[in-house]
This record gives sequence, structure tokens and C-alpha cells, in this order.
Amino acid sequence: MLEHLRLDRARKLLSLFGEPVIFHCHHYNLFLQQTIEDPDWIDGVSILRTAAQEIFYSLLQGAFKTLGVQQAAERLAVACQLFGFLGLGRLELQASPSGGEAQLTHSHYAEGWLSKYGDQANRTRPIDHLAVGYVAAALDATFGELGSYTAEETECMAVTRKDRCLIQATRLPRPQTLVPSPGMGKLIERPADLPKPITAVDYDAVNEALWSLPLAGDERGQIRAFNVLLTRMPANYYNRIQYRFLEELKAVQPGLQQVAEDLVRESGHVCVFYTLGNIMESLEWETLVGPMLEKDTDWIHGAYAVTSSLGWGRWQALEVVSDHSCRVAIDGNYETNYFLASYPRADYPTCYFAQGAVPALMNLVYNGNIQQKPILDQVFYNRLFQRGGLFHGKETKAREKGDPWCEFYAERI
Repeated sequence: MLEHLRLDRARKLLSLFGEPVIFHCHHYNLFLQQTIEDPDWIDGVSILRTAAQEIFYSLLQGAFKTLGVQQAAERLAVACQLFGFLGLGRLELQASPSGGEAQLTHSHYAEGWLSKYGDQANRTRPIDHLAVGYVAAALDATFGELGSYTAEETECMAVTRKDRCLIQATRLPRPQTLVPSPGMGKLIERPADLPKPITAVDYDAVNEALWSLPLAGDERGQIRAFNVLLTRMPANYYNRIQYRFLEELKAVQPGLQQVAEDLVRESGHVCVFYTLGNIMESLEWETLVGPMLEKDTDWIHGAYAVTSSLGWGRWQALEVVSDHSCRVAIDGNYETNYFLASYPRADYPTCYFAQGAVPALMNLVYNGNIQQKPILDQVFYNRLFQRGGLFHGKETKAREKGDPWCEFYAERI
């Protein structure tokens, strides 16, 4: 599948069969899913499953067309192969036009939850909501149309502590009305003419080095890199569950919108702490970025150079004042590409993930002293983000409001 990845160097985007794909780790995936799953006022599980069915249907349709796959057995085999390539686990799927059964012998979400929380808590509900939607999408794309099938997880290793998860799929009497992916979304026409950052870090060199890494699921359907479990996820899955969560919570409890937005921003904290934090403590960082680090502000630039390699768009620190503030431009943010293709122009900035990520990186470097390689666990996370003297941020420019790029400012409060 690696040969089917398409790299847009100018926009710093990666796509697979017409869908934007990005890297995130199991810490972020679990936190965002739990944020959406937990509130009693909305059906968060339905948001997660439906979005997965919609987005993966579009991805699988693109894969079948590109690969010229026509026969049902071949399509199901491609669906299983793609699931593993993306780092979602190992999927075995037996199906016919009436429905089918899927078995996960490895699961990103279930095994990620067990590794993170398994020693502290017992889970009573299945966790593989994405896989449930994926299986329904695979049958939709193989035998029917979008929304033709529904699925349910009947056995989950995060609950049973056994070695498999089971998902049952059935055909509906009539298709549900679902919304396919907007694909690459509303892209920038050309990269913005941003000022060259004052740093020893060569952003382009870091990009090229990381883009050359053959990161793909192994025989277990897992991408183990930088001390985390990675996924190469369709960006629009994150976008859809994030914005639908905010919409539905606002519709039911308008007074909770600010809380919901803060929770999505918190997911940016989680991602920076665990994904970028582990990258910054890795051998790859020492080898590729380490020789460029001449002063503390270069750690911020180095992290944004890495970020621009993950498919998130072009992230660039415009100005970093040591231990004080940071101004960051994001040219072609994956959140905004989706938003502008799905909604009218916004009255206020809506890049909630990035709004959390930018101050979180300053906290990680200047409060967390990532240079000293601390143990990145929940205890340290709580201590870091619940102390005084934190960096806080705001989005000062937004493409969704009509600005040419998105811009963020973080400073110590």
C-alpha cells in the first residue's frame, strides 16, 4: 500500500486513494474517542461508528477503483489489507450480500486501551467503534451502497481480556442516509509566502527524512514507532467526529459548548504530550533533528518541522521567544480543509485541535523540560498541565473566517 500514498510536498499533505491521511497515536485516539463516547446527553457511539462508515466507505471505494478490484472476495481481502496497513489491527472478514462476521486478532483501540488502562480499570463496553463502522463500510463498498449495512461488536478483548474481538454485520431493509467524505477538502491554491524562520532547523530536510520512513502496519496490523502505537488515519474521520460532537452537544445542551470545545483542545494537549513528546525523546529525533538544535527555541522549530511531516499541513513557527511566547502559522491545516468543504464560512476560529496543540508544545518544552527525557506518563501529564505558569493560546487568524492562513499565538500566563 505504501506505493499508493501520494505526497503533496508544497502543501505538506499525504493522501491515500483520494483521502487525506495523517499520523496520530493511541493516546490521542483513545482520548478523543472517550471524549465523544462519555457524555450521556448524546449518542457518542453512533457518532463514532457512523463517521467511520462514511469516511472508510469513501476510502475503500477509491481503493477498489484504483486497484481495479471487482470480485467480492478480492474486495474483502483488500479491505482487510488496508485495515492493517493503516495500523488499525488485524482484520479477518467473511461476508456475503446478506451480512458477515469480522474477527480482530489485533485491535489498535482495544490493545491500546489495555496497555494504557488495563492494569487500573475493567472495561464493560466494547471499544472498537471505528472497526464496527469500518466493517459496515467494507460490506457497503463490496455488495451495496453507502449505508446498506449495520454492524455490532459482540465480543471485545478490552472487555473479555481474550485474544480476539468479533463484529457481526447485517444488511438493512433499506440503506440509511449517510454522508460520504469530502475527500481532500478545500485546499489552499498555493503555499503562503511565509517569512523564513530564524532557526538552525531545516524544516524541508526534516520533512524529507521522515517522509522516507516506511511506516506501515506489520503482520499484527500495528505501526510501532517512537514508543507509541501509531495509526495512519483518514484525517476526515477525526474531523467528522470532532465537529459532529460539537454540533450535537450544542443542540442538546447549548451551555456546554465551551466545555466541549475545551475538551477537543485538550486532545491537542494529549497529542503533543504523547506523540510529539515521544518523538522528541526518540533515536530518530536524535539522529535527524538533534544535530540542528543549537538553542532551546530550536526545539520548538524542530517539533513543527516534524509536525509538517505527519500529513497535518504546513506548520511553521514564525517567532519563538524563549520561555515566553510563540507565534505559529498553519498553511493548509487538515481541520480547515475539511471545515471549508463541509460548512459555511465561520464567524470564529474552529481549529480546536491546533488551538490546543500550539500552547501544549510550549508547555512541553519550557515547563516539561522534554530535553531531559522525562517519563511521559499520566502522572507527569497531570502535573505538567495542572500547574501554574502555563502557556495559553488563541487562534488569531483563521482561513475559515477568510484569512489566507491560520495563525496561533501562545504565551505564558
